Amino acid sequence: MNIASAIQFGALAVVAVFTLVRLPLAIQGRNPMLFWGLAAATIGVALSIPSIYLPVDALLGGSNHANLVLRYATYGVVALIGGSAAAAFQAPKVRRIILGLPGLVVLAATAIATTVLFSMCDMPVSSPGLNGYINQEPVWAYAVLGRIYPAYIAACLIVPAFRVAATGRRPALLRVGSALVGVALAEIVIWSALWVTGQQTGVWDYILPHSSVIILTAGLAAVAVYGIAAKKKEKQSLLTHSYAR
Repeated sequence: MNIASAIQFGALAVVAVFTLVRLPLAIQGRNPMLFWGLAAATIGVALSIPSIYLPVDALLGGSNHANLVLRYATYGVVALIGGSAAAAFQAPKVRRIILGLPGLVVLAATAIATTVLFSMCDMPVSSPGLNGYINQEPVWAYAVLGRIYPAYIAACLIVPAFRVAATGRRPALLRVGSALVGVALAEIVIWSALWVTGQQTGVWDYILPHSSVIILTAGLAAVAVYGIAAKKKEKQSLLTHSYAR
């Protein structure tokens, strides 16, 4: 197993485990948006792995429709997790940009444009990452669009994430989690910018996006643990106050 495959499967394992951990909490109605975002991330990471992509695409007709599913999953990930992260960072304006009317219009336009561009592509044989067709102009435009929307959402969240991380009065766990999220978002922006501008990234084309998934998941886990601990502390405080009365 080479480094690219190792980091792909590592990212899949990390996000899948955290998704399962969040399932009982989502059933209880506790931040279900985060759970569905992680579920979409699990699907997206799985479909980025050739050994999973090829059989799934074969079931869908063998014409790279699995890549279209991957694109939709990616959009769902960044929208849902982005909205959840904006709420955790107490950034209501950013949350509106992502999940408010303007954000939903951008998301819908991106999904429609992605579908149109995909229909214009000539890709009769399965090709993980569409590497066999990237010289076609519609395929290149389709691939670029698939990176612009995640980069847009990541760029919106970088400042709020690092602002929380740099605030000394915030709890250490929240600051660490926010810093990790900020690093992951920066990786997404850098990877997208390098790809769109045609830079030859080699193995980094696998390392940057998948390591960002691992770091982002770790950061979200830290923020989630802080949230759970804070709620427990608040409940205990209320009980103590009631008992004292």
